Order: sequence, then structure tokens, then C-alpha cells
Amino acid sequence: MMTSPSNRRPSFVGRAVYVLAFLGAFCLDFSSHFEQLHLLKVAQAQEQSQAAGELTVFAAASLTEPFTEIGRRLELSHPGLKVVYNFGGSPTLRTQLEQGAHADVFASADAAQMEQAKKSNVVQGQSPVFVKNRLVAIVPKDNKAKITTFCDLGKPGVKLDLANAKVPVGTYSRQAIAKASTECGADFEQRTLKNIVSEEENVKQVVTKIQLGEADAGIVYVSDVTPRVSKDVQAITIADAYNQVATYPIALTKEVRNPAAAQAFIGFVLSAEGQAILKAHSFIPLKE
Repeated sequence: MMTSPSNRRPSFVGRAVYVLAFLGAFCLDFSSHFEQLHLLKVAQAQEQSQAAGELTVFAAASLTEPFTEIGRRLELSHPGLKVVYNFGGSPTLRTQLEQGAHADVFASADAAQMEQAKKSNVVQGQSPVFVKNRLVAIVPKDNKAKITTFCDLGKPGVKLDLANAKVPVGTYSRQAIAKASTECGADFEQRTLKNIVSEEENVKQVVTKIQLGEADAGIVYVSDVTPRVSKDVQAITIADAYNQVATYPIALTKEVRNPAAAQAFIGFVLSAEGQAILKAHSFIPLKE
């Protein structure tokens, strides 16, 4: 049975109504989306404008150089903001927080210290990893012990300086030594650990000891061998096969007093500009 044109017309009109209704809804949704984006930008601008006053950051000692630069950049872009740092060994900083010391942000050199901080309820919210690092062995410029390879750290009579085992770099160093036994000899770990003459509270103390020639060798982060430090030490590469990748998480503290500035700081560290600063100081950005 054929349908007359007059009978088909309501169907066409109905479809047109549906199309117009859909377009209207789409436009409203599109408009709402842009309105939400606008409100988000306004909120972000308000948050940035509120980033003033004093911001206290507890950070792993190895972050001294890049975080100092990041603090200067933030102070320039946020008039009235002053960033105050406490750099040290991650477990020392965590203990200080647990004992009631004030900070707004905590940045650790490993996940273990951040997890302990969470268990102690001294940090809150997310704790994203914001950068990575690698290890390198260093010797004094005169290199009296004639150390040329990582395996030489196990030679008899070598005076080795490491961070203590509770400090992230101390843990990473011992892991690298253990893994190197496959290349340096089954007893390499035992021989090398026997050569330890001093254990430090943070990585910067290891650097200083080697600069002063108070030990024959030490293990630090690649980022610690700054241009200034390079004048006093030589770097000994640690092969990828047993080198360790250090990961750095960051979080707001539980007792944060300046949340706007703290969020601005963490946001900057995670931003492209912040990552570029960290890379310029020989850290490994997240995307590499």
C-alpha cells in the first residue's frame, strides 16, 4: 500500500523538530562547557592571586639547587610571596614533621619516606612523583686511590663515604652495590661495604666530604655534581645495569597554613616550566 505525500509530511516535520531540539541542546551544552572553563580560569587566577605570605617547604637535600630557583621564580610571579626552605635528609624532615615542626609542603627523595609520612598523618591528599634522578660515584680531583670504575670501590684500602642506609640515597647506593656483584665479583658487596669509613645524614654531606678529600669515593645523585662541585671532584659512571632510579614525591602537609601558595608551588613544580628547571639541574623530568 502506498503512502500519500500528505501522510509523509508529519514524519519529516517531526524529524526537523528533533534536529532543532538537538541543536538547541548542543548549543546550550557547548555554552555551558565554555562557561565552566571560564569559571575554572577565574578560580585559578584567584588562587594565584592569593599565593602570598610565607610558604615553608621541607625538601630532600638533593633538591636544593632547583627548588631554590623555583622559589625565586614563584616570588617574582607572586608579589608578596616568600618561600622558606628546610633542606635535609628525607627521614630527618619526616621526623621533624612528626614532632610538630611546621611546613606547608613536603618533598621526599623516595616513596618510602612519603608513605611513612602518610602513616604518621603528617601529609594529606595526593603525593605525585614529580621528578627522577640517577646515581653516580665521585672521587676527589686528585684521585689518590686511582679509582676509575665502579668496581674499584671494592678494592682493599679504599675509603668509601655513603649516606646512611635510612636516607634514600644511602638505600639506593647499597642497592646499586648489591646489583653490581654480578659484574664486579660475588664478594663485591661485602668488600665494598667493608670499605665504608663514614655515613652521612644527607647527600650534600657526602659531596662535601669528597670535595675536602676526607674519603676516596662516595655515591651521590647525578644532580649533585653541579658545575661548582665539578671543580673539586671527578665523576665515575655507574652502569645502567645496576644503577638505581630515584623517584621524588611531593605533597601538602596535614597542618598546611598557606594552602593557596602550597598548591601554586606544587603546580609550578609539575608544570612544563618547573620540569625544565629540574632538567637544567640534571634531574630526569617525568616524561623522560
